[in-house]
Amino acid sequence: AGGPPASPMVGKEAPDFELRGLDDSKFKLSDHRGKVVVLDFWATWCGPCIKAMPDVVSAIEAFPQGAVAFCAINQAESAPIVRGFLDAREWASDAVFLDSDGHLKIIDRVKDVGRIKGGAFDGSMFAPKYVENKLKFFSFIKEAVAYGDQRERVCVMVNIDFDAVGNWAERQNLPYAGYADLSQKPTVYDMIRDCVEQVNADLSRDAMLAGSQVSRFLILHKELDPDDGELTRTNKVRRGFIAEKYGVLVEALYGDKTEQFIETQVKFEDGRTGAISATLQLRDAKIFTPVQAAA
Repeated sequence: AGGPPASPMVGKEAPDFELRGLDDSKFKLSDHRGKVVVLDFWATWCGPCIKAMPDVVSAIEAFPQGAVAFCAINQAESAPIVRGFLDAREWASDAVFLDSDGHLKIIDRVKDVGRIKGGAFDGSMFAPKYVENKLKFFSFIKEAVAYGDQRERVCVMVNIDFDAVGNWAERQNLPYAGYADLSQKPTVYDMIRDCVEQVNADLSRDAMLAGSQVSRFLILHKELDPDDGELTRTNKVRRGFIAEKYGVLVEALYGDKTEQFIETQVKFEDGRTGAISATLQLRDAKIFTPVQAAA
């Protein structure tokens, strides 16, 4: 009693995954159902990781044989680098695994990972945060909110970065009258579509995440704001709240409309409230055929 609350993930089933070992063996989580599974994330440059690994292995060996499954997962280093590091220390490599590209991808929190339902990617994993983060790698995109769980396809709402896109517009001699006007310029949509399609091309090369490619998108007419309840105070998107607040836009994306009127209540910095309205464009993005990994 009186201790920290239990994590909401306790008791939840982890999503299955499969990794390739340095010796070409495979580690599949579901094969170890009923055991305690220890996943040790490490890198050759991580001093604390290296120092702790022998102690972790010793602790596991104290349990009855076969009771604990141990998997050391290297992060973002090539197989030759990892193998050379282990050989130099005469450490076994039979518990070291990498993903199909030779490194690990941290995809999303378990509770946020969903599944596509129906369509060409039926049953595929949908990782909204992973998609959102890949989009935000582009300087023109400040925020993104992805939907797709239990849907046939993935759709995204985007916030442009007003400073970056504004500077770009000035270089293009493109006049605009504020965020809402700039966000709906056809040339801005073309630019954001290029960003989305670059992400799709990258996702198509990942067998696990090819189904998370973005089919349709729109650019919001206002910046998402903690004061409006759309972001947490640490600027994380409140995906569920946004889906409810902008429900008409979500349904428009999945209803194949090409534009949608929206009026949004906002809170200004001085405490006053008001409304912002706009007719938003909705655009399709190219979906790429998944690239099959070489045998």
